[in-house]
Amino acid sequence: MKILKNKKGIELSINFVVMLIIALVVFGMGIVLFTRFFQEAENIRTNLDDQTRRKLESQMMSSSEKMVVYPTSLTIRKGKGDVVGVGILNVGDTEKFTVLSEYKTCYDSYGNDLNTGCLVNGEDPLGLLQTAREVNIPQNKREIASVPIKVLSGAASAKYSVLITVEQIDPSGNIDIGKNLVYINVP
Repeated sequence: MKILKNKKGIELSINFVVMLIIALVVFGMGIVLFTRFFQEAENIRTNLDDQTRRKLESQMMSSSEKMVVYPTSLTIRKGKGDVVGVGILNVGDTEKFTVLSEYKTCYDSYGNDLNTGCLVNGEDPLGLLQTAREVNIPQNKREIASVPIKVLSGAASAKYSVLITVEQIDPSGNIDIGKNLVYINVP
């Protein structure tokens, strides 16, 4: 009889266990949705990279240029990054190339040069993760090199220009293959 009189304690324990089970189920569903969301984002990024690579390859095949850059204009938010593809055709005797990326200047929405106004702590506002990269390309072959660009979180909203240069490393000295400007729009 004594056990039946103390129903409040058992009822409270059962309610707690039920709420704990519901909380764990909701938490588990949240983790599953979170994981699926990021997997889908990674798939989209991979498809975009593949799409960019195919576009660059088609431009390289339809052109006799030794250097092709794609895309030549990007929109990147502050604190985020993206990659520019550089297609290189080796028609020389050596297999060593250097891909150089250099911040040039920035412009406001009216096209006015804001070069000194765009610096972040006295440095360029684009974190060019690799300013020089060496690439080996067999003779008469085409390769694609990537140039990662990251916009620093303190960068001003403007249009930035990056000069991408490809040089062939020759025993007699570097030979300029080509130069191309890439424009980065920072909203």
